[in-house]
Amino acid sequence: MHAFLYAIVVSLHHIGLGTTKLTSTLASAANRGPAPSDYTMTAIVITSCIVALGCCAWAVLERLRAVAHREAARKALENAQCQIRFREAMISACPEAIAVLGDDMSAPLSYRGGSALLEACLHGPNAVPLAIKTTALIERGIAFALTVRTAGHPVITVRGQPIGSRAVVFFRIEEGMLDSDPNFRAALDSLPFAAWIRGRDLSLQWANLAFLAATGTRSLDQALATDTALDRSELDLARSAIEGNETFDARRYAVIGGKRRALELSVQRLAGSGVIGTAVDVTSAALAEAQLVLNADADADMADKVSTAMAVFDADQHLIRCNRACRMLWSLPEEWLAAKPTQGEIFDRLREVRRLPEQPDFSAWKHAHLQMYEGGERKIDEFWHLPDGQSLRVVARPNLLGGVYLLFDDISERLRLETSLAMDAQVQQATLDTLEDGIAIFGSDGLLKLHNSAFAKLWRLQESDLAGKPHLKTVARLAASRVGRDSLWDIVAASVNAREPERYGDWSRVERADGRIVSLSMSRLPDGATIVSFKDFTDLERFQAGLGERTKFAN
Repeated sequence: MHAFLYAIVVSLHHIGLGTTKLTSTLASAANRGPAPSDYTMTAIVITSCIVALGCCAWAVLERLRAVAHREAARKALENAQCQIRFREAMISACPEAIAVLGDDMSAPLSYRGGSALLEACLHGPNAVPLAIKTTALIERGIAFALTVRTAGHPVITVRGQPIGSRAVVFFRIEEGMLDSDPNFRAALDSLPFAAWIRGRDLSLQWANLAFLAATGTRSLDQALATDTALDRSELDLARSAIEGNETFDARRYAVIGGKRRALELSVQRLAGSGVIGTAVDVTSAALAEAQLVLNADADADMADKVSTAMAVFDADQHLIRCNRACRMLWSLPEEWLAAKPTQGEIFDRLREVRRLPEQPDFSAWKHAHLQMYEGGERKIDEFWHLPDGQSLRVVARPNLLGGVYLLFDDISERLRLETSLAMDAQVQQATLDTLEDGIAIFGSDGLLKLHNSAFAKLWRLQESDLAGKPHLKTVARLAASRVGRDSLWDIVAASVNAREPERYGDWSRVERADGRIVSLSMSRLPDGATIVSFKDFTDLERFQAGLGERTKFAN
C-alpha cells in the first residue's frame, strides 16, 4: 500500500515537473514570460490527454474481452450440439427400445417404440410384477431385470435403471428359433440330455422333454409356472454365468427318478437373453472313474508289496509312481521324488552318488535310454553292474499312455548262486571223469543231466551227441545204432520210469549186442533223478576164461 501511494506521489511530482517545463517552453515560444494561468491550462491539457489515452485502452480491452466471451460461448454451443447429436445417434443405434419415466413428466419419452412396448407389457400377463418393479424404480431408484410376455411377443426382456433423476426402462424383444421353427424345437426335445433357457432374472423360459422328465414335471407350462429347477446349484451357475459372461461347467449329483445320478452341468450366457443350460447324465462315467481310481490305488498297493523295483514315467518323462522297492533300491529322498522329477534328472542324481554303471560317454548313454519317449517300439532289456558290486536286470517298456515303465530286478544273489552252481557242476563233472565206470544221470523227465567221458566211450558216443540234454530214448537209439540193439536200455528205461524203489539195485552182468560183458547198476537220487552206472567186465571175463583154460590144460 505504501509503495502504491509512493508511486502515485512520484508520478504526480513528475507530471508537475513536466507541466512546468512545458509551460516555460510555450511562453518562450510566445516571447513572453510564463503566467500563472499558463500553468493551469497546461495541467488541464496534459490531464485530458492522459484520461483520453486510458479510456481508449479500456475500450480496447473490453472489446477483446467481449470477443473472447462470444468465441467461448460459440464453442460451448457447438460442443453441446455435438454431445446431443452423439447421444441421439447412440440411442438410435441401440437395439433396445427405451422409455424415460418420471413423476414430473406428463408423458414418457420414447425411443424406438419404448412407450408402446411399455403399454403392451402393462396389459400383458406379467403386468403386476412389472408395475411393482417400475413403481419402485421411479420412487426409490431400484434397478430391476424382468422377462415378460405380450400378445405379440412371447419373450421380452425388460431392464430398469435409474439415470440421474429419471427412470429409464429398456425393452429387448427376444426373437428365437424356438418359436419360429417347430422342427428346431422338435430336435431339441429329442435330445437325450436335459436342456433349458433362463432369462436375466433366472426365471425359466423354455425346457426340453428330457428336462421335464428329469424334474418330474408334466408339461412345459407347469414348469414355467413353478419356475422349476433341475438342481439348486444350477441356479448358482446361471447367476455366475450372467454376471461373469462366461461358460461354467460343474459336476453335480441329484436324485432323478428315485436314484442318485451324476450330472455334468454346463451353463453359458446368451447374447442379451439370459443363459442356456445342459445337463448330461455321466453316472456311468463317474462310476468308471471311481473304479479306475480304486484300481489305481489297488495297483499301487500291490506294487508296494512286490520285491521288484518299478518306476512309471509319463509321456513328458516325469515320474508318475514308484513302488517301495524302487525307493529302497535307489535310496532317493521321498520329498524329491514327490516333486515328480524327470528320468533324465534321476539319472543325473544317481550318477552323482555313483549308483549307475560307469560309462565312458554318459551323455550318449543317457540319450540312448531316453529315446524311448520319441516313439517307436524300442525296448530295453539289459544288465547293470553297479560300482558297489550290485547287479541289476533292467527292463524298459513303453506303456499305452505314451510313457515308459522301468523294472529293476536285483540279480546279485542269483548270479552268485548260479556261479556257485556252475562251479559245483564243474567239480561234479571232473569227479565223474576220474571214474573208470560209465556214469549217466537221468532226470525224472528222462533227460540226460550229467555224464562222464567213460560213458560216452563205452557206448561209442560223441560229445556232440550228448550235448543239449537229450532224452533217454534218443540216447538209447544212438547207442543201438553204434553197438547194436539189446535189452540193456530197455532195463534202464523201465527203471527210470518205475516208482517203486525196490526195483532198483545191482543187475548181473549182461552180454551186450557187440559181445562185451557189461554190469548195470542204478540208484535213485534225492531229487528224483536216476544214476546209471555201466562197468565193462569184458577184459576181466576173458582173463578169467583164459586162466581157467590154462589151469585145465596144466592138469
